[in-house]
Amino acid sequence: MALRMSWAIAHRTAASSSLLRTLRHTLPRSSTRAYTSRRPDPLDRVRNIGIIAHIDAGKTTTTERMLHYAGFTRSIGDVDDGDTVMDYLPAERERGITIQSAAITFGWKDSQLHLIDTPGHVDFTVEVERAMRVLDGAVAILDAVAGVQAQTLTVWKQATRYGIPRIIFINKMDRDGANWQKCVDDIGAKLDTRPLVLQVPESEMARLEGRGLERWIDAVTMERIEFDIEQDNTGSTVRRSAISETDPAFEKMADARTLLVETLAEIDQQIVDVFLSDAVDGDHLQVPEKDIRDAIRRVTQSSQASPVLLGASFRNVGVQPLLDAVLEYLPSPTNKAQPTMAVVPGQSGKKSTEVVPLDSNKLVAFAFKVIVDAQRGPMVFVRVYSGTLDSRMTLVNGTQGGIKERATKLLQMYADQPEEIPAIQAGHIGVVLGLKMTKTGDTLLHAQHPSLPKSLKSAKKSRSVHSANSAPVGWQLHGISVPPPVFFCAVEADSPQDERPLADALANLTLEDPSLHVSHDEETGQTLLSGMGELHLEVIQDRMVKDMKINATFGKMRVSYRETAGQPASAQHTYAREIAGKAGKAALRVSVEPIGDPETDDNIIEINMPDHLVVAGETAPTHARDDDHELCDSVRAAIHDGISNAAFRGSILGFPVTRTRITVTDIEYFGEDLSTIPAYRACAGQALAQALNGCSPALLEPIARTTISCPEKHVGSVLSDLNGARRGRVISLDDSEEGVGAGKLLVAEMPLSTMVGYSSMLRSLTAGGGSFTMEVVGFGQMNMQQQQAVIKESRGY
Repeated sequence: MALRMSWAIAHRTAASSSLLRTLRHTLPRSSTRAYTSRRPDPLDRVRNIGIIAHIDAGKTTTTERMLHYAGFTRSIGDVDDGDTVMDYLPAERERGITIQSAAITFGWKDSQLHLIDTPGHVDFTVEVERAMRVLDGAVAILDAVAGVQAQTLTVWKQATRYGIPRIIFINKMDRDGANWQKCVDDIGAKLDTRPLVLQVPESEMARLEGRGLERWIDAVTMERIEFDIEQDNTGSTVRRSAISETDPAFEKMADARTLLVETLAEIDQQIVDVFLSDAVDGDHLQVPEKDIRDAIRRVTQSSQASPVLLGASFRNVGVQPLLDAVLEYLPSPTNKAQPTMAVVPGQSGKKSTEVVPLDSNKLVAFAFKVIVDAQRGPMVFVRVYSGTLDSRMTLVNGTQGGIKERATKLLQMYADQPEEIPAIQAGHIGVVLGLKMTKTGDTLLHAQHPSLPKSLKSAKKSRSVHSANSAPVGWQLHGISVPPPVFFCAVEADSPQDERPLADALANLTLEDPSLHVSHDEETGQTLLSGMGELHLEVIQDRMVKDMKINATFGKMRVSYRETAGQPASAQHTYAREIAGKAGKAALRVSVEPIGDPETDDNIIEINMPDHLVVAGETAPTHARDDDHELCDSVRAAIHDGISNAAFRGSILGFPVTRTRITVTDIEYFGEDLSTIPAYRACAGQALAQALNGCSPALLEPIARTTISCPEKHVGSVLSDLNGARRGRVISLDDSEEGVGAGKLLVAEMPLSTMVGYSSMLRSLTAGGGSFTMEVVGFGQMNMQQQQAVIKESRGY
């Protein structure tokens, strides 16, 4: 069989009927909540999906249409009007962007969808990360004009890392410059997937405005899909009709079907067998619809390919077929691979990796999000992977050393509106109340789970007090990756009476947002807020002042640098002092040296320790006696903690240390009474501080990759600004089809510190016609003059 990837493929004739069938997706406007909460669907009719995209691609607009067509809302929410269901935070409605991932449950046809709408701005990438952690499938939305954009690549890579199958929805087909073929080329060139084009426009005219009837061609069913938005401006009416051989659209339909079959045949052997069978005899149009659907489902769920559909959500076009495709091609919890977990030493004393059994009667759940509600307290969003989570159930938090908490209530969320439910079954997403100590990324287990130690299962009393040194117990699902912060600012209460409300607000915000860090600068006495970007910290400030009514003053937004060893150095340190009234003594040597390629390696720190102690001047193997081995494990952990804590504050300006190898040697033991765990911890930290002081430490600055879209006539001004004080390095300059008129798309890398306040400058340089996106891609070396300037600005001298 000779297969060619082309839109101009000779077609074969196929018999077709003129049957017209009209599909009216106008479910009764009564709420579907009773259906979703009281009649749990079989797992094969459940979908846990997310909406992912670059900012302004139309995620929330598409989601609002889904809710309307499913009968969940009587009217369609609009981002510009600030009345959307999913963007319910005041800051979201004010700015017109999604800030937090919002979860909602609704029914479509005979199935139940748990849908999470995620932010598109790079500053809120952790919201996308934790949503990805619990999804079975996703819809990636592209702008038909812009194609694959910077944040599209970021969220796509996140989904790939978690093995999430995706459908692609090319949105905004009504815009001037919309080019779906270019988007398909972009998908094939920039994303690690094969595009399966399931729909094409009947007319190549992409602009929908002013036209009342829009027609797509369905390559799977070989039908015409009509959206009559003139007769029904809500888009609720969708008509399908067969395309006959005499129809002017027949040739285009045949080309689309041929390309789809050939693309599938390159990656799916079963469709090749069907194509070569006697019944089909090499005729693309005779391949049964069921076989094509089955093949699309196989290659989608194995992440070899991604179905591509078209639409214009703002014009209410294309959303119902997208919902149908979600049910048809994305996996249910039963056919999505269950996550693996690490089994930490418990009863068996061994560490291994296993797959969570979906049908087990012992609960395994994952906390992927926490929201602190003023009335309800912490609301913990969970995905149940095994067993059933019942109301009033006692749960063991294995991540935090086995603390026990009781689930007081269970909720199903409809954006910001909850409904109480009796249980959350395996494969479903819900909210748990009553868990005051659970954090994002924690694994929750049934109190009698077989992986837990017997002592913990037999304990009658709940362990409500948690030690920071408690080691994980039982099965552990993989946590959530949180990038290091790159911006920070100081915050100070306006009066002594405002200090407690400020502290409480910060505690709640850090519980909700794992990417927000709060620290205390011992030298200045300031409280520092660190986050993922300017917008991230601006939103936090707005929430504190406007929503939480906190009286506080915020300092200037500043960049978070890193520190590293400039050359090898070492320090021998003896610690001898009283700790809590008890004498303590420890001694060791710490050596540091730079590691890593400055161009590629970031956030790397390596800690090495020996397998022996020095006792009374002699080497004592750790395995000489059981008590020696037990002691060494404790000492090793204490030294590691001391090193890690000290490495969080470098010797120049107190920024985290990275790209450094730290080696601990000559660990001395002065007897059980003197060489205590706190002594070793303090000794290690002080020794590292001394070594860092002597290693000619250097600052590393975060480097931002910026994609700028601007009118062609302003390119010179933009380039001049980038190449000047911003120390930019231009990577590419291409034509841009985004926006009205001729434009340019410029990609450059520059120090993040030079991009503070760039939004205002770009508007000034381009007369309001420019826009940009930015992400931190690494850390770069600074010369001595630049380093001294940063030190002077920070210290004031």
